[in-house]
Amino acid sequence: MPMKLERLNELLKKLVQMEDAEENLEMVPLYEEALELSKEIYGEHNLKTLEIYNNYGGHLRNLGLYEKAEYILRKAVVCAKIVRGKEHPDYATTLVNLANLLRMMKQWQESESLFYQALALYKITIGEEHFIYAGTMNNLGLLYYEMGNLERAKECLEHSLHILEGKEEYIIPYATTLHNLVDIYKKEGEIFKAEHTLKQEIEIYRQQHYEGTVLYAAALNSLGILYCEKEQYEKAKAVMTESVEITKKHLGEASDAYKTSVKNLEMIHEKLQEKKMQKNHEILQETLKGMTSAACASESNLNCEKGSEERNHTIDKDTEKGFVKGLDLCREYFNQVCYPLLEREFSNFLPRMAAGLIGEGSECYGFDDEISRDHDFGPSFQIYIPQEDMPIYGERLKQRLNTLPKTFQGFGARIESQYGDGRVGVFSIEDFYRKFIAAEGVPETLSHWRQIPENALSTVTNGEVFFDHYGKFTKIREELQKGYPEDIRLKKIAARLMKMAQSGQYNFPRCNKRKEYVASRLALSEFMSVSMSLVYLLNHSYRPYYKWVHRGLLSLPILGKTAYDKMQRLSVLSLEKDYKEMEWIIEEFCVDCVKELKTQGLTSSSEAFLLMQGPEVLKRIKEPALRNSNPWVE
Repeated sequence: MPMKLERLNELLKKLVQMEDAEENLEMVPLYEEALELSKEIYGEHNLKTLEIYNNYGGHLRNLGLYEKAEYILRKAVVCAKIVRGKEHPDYATTLVNLANLLRMMKQWQESESLFYQALALYKITIGEEHFIYAGTMNNLGLLYYEMGNLERAKECLEHSLHILEGKEEYIIPYATTLHNLVDIYKKEGEIFKAEHTLKQEIEIYRQQHYEGTVLYAAALNSLGILYCEKEQYEKAKAVMTESVEITKKHLGEASDAYKTSVKNLEMIHEKLQEKKMQKNHEILQETLKGMTSAACASESNLNCEKGSEERNHTIDKDTEKGFVKGLDLCREYFNQVCYPLLEREFSNFLPRMAAGLIGEGSECYGFDDEISRDHDFGPSFQIYIPQEDMPIYGERLKQRLNTLPKTFQGFGARIESQYGDGRVGVFSIEDFYRKFIAAEGVPETLSHWRQIPENALSTVTNGEVFFDHYGKFTKIREELQKGYPEDIRLKKIAARLMKMAQSGQYNFPRCNKRKEYVASRLALSEFMSVSMSLVYLLNHSYRPYYKWVHRGLLSLPILGKTAYDKMQRLSVLSLEKDYKEMEWIIEEFCVDCVKELKTQGLTSSSEAFLLMQGPEVLKRIKEPALRNSNPWVE
């Protein structure tokens, strides 16, 4: 037992150090171990165990692991009831912890009930004038704000202000409560009152020598946004610049607060630039009014000549692009050379056949070019027949097709690489699908779907079917082309979001800060890979073989072009010189993804840190085992 107690104390000390170092993700397994040790040493219902329950639950809440946090905090409530009793303020505090979590989970009715239970208990134990009572009233106000009940939100926050007002020891909580009221005033259209409240908050920080603190920076950030909304861009720039500098000093460049304030400052700079350009445009328009009609005509002629040159250049470029794609070549070869033979010699079996070009190879995606013609390129096709037909005419069909001309329209015979054998020819329908997805048709269970690699599903659904008289091949193909079953898609999306947060939003900036550039590059590579995979999933599509993942984005209507451009930019920037821009790109793309998640009804949260979005998506899964599984595992 002494060794276990020593280990527990070591863990609790380590957790405090890790919290200071913001090593948030790594703390979860340590909390798990500490909780189990505490229960073993002190029992499940003990003050030390209660303390760990509350701290662990709060940590999980901050990470966005809401379901696990709810489980822990409900255990904490039971523990507090037994250890402290239902009339102790510690029990009320545990209720508040759970209420705040449920507020974030949008379980507003229960959250509201718990807040009122806690307030009633505080009222008879510590009184209505206590700081903790005011803090709980403040949290209740935030709940009503999120529910859209601005009137009740304002009542609660102003009640909290009334409790804190005039109490010197509570002057800073008073200022932060003022801050919470600002958005309500703005939503109610009371812009002057919002500005006055912010300035009042800032003045308190100055009087209390809180300049340079994170609270002061947050107030400046809000004031900068308000100035920007009022189109007072110079004022906005001044206060936002100060906010950025303070946030950088205290929270570091990897923090969300710093990234947000930097984005706000960039937005203000853009607005200033737009204003400047508008002014220049107006000056130019005035100048143009004084130009003579002859000068205008001359300008017009020059533009016409330039336009003509551009059109001719485009035509020339299009002519230069006279490149025959492999899929087009194979289709024509099949239609002109093979299909007539099938009609003549296999007419009895033609109603049971299908043909096309699908599978491995850049030509099946339409991505082939001059470089790719050095292997597995040339006139070819695939024919698909039922398994039971193979003994009847399969071998004869293969032998007859081998006698067809190997060249076509000036293109030489297909050059097969070492690993390109078996990609074209005659296949049974069942064997063709089994080769890629280990099933003769559409997988029948969610477990089977989870086991199939994404690129295999992409491979078996690419290319083109030239004809299908039998219909079976196309029926399977069309079902597969619909994408994953929704529960599997959501499971994979949740896992992608968790890994994007871990690699891109969390580890990438931390590695940069340490100048661990190899680790940074690995984190970036992981982020780019899972991000592109996420875009395919959001499009109900499958990620192809890694070589074609980026190029394939351009064919996707949802975030395809956005992801293509951002990944391209990330790949060419320098880690040493451009890491700030890289972090901004990562954060911008994560925000883009959250917007799409909301569009698809996969989340109700606007939180940009994707670790909090994974569990949100997981909640939409219908199958219980999948819904309650680890969000990190796809």
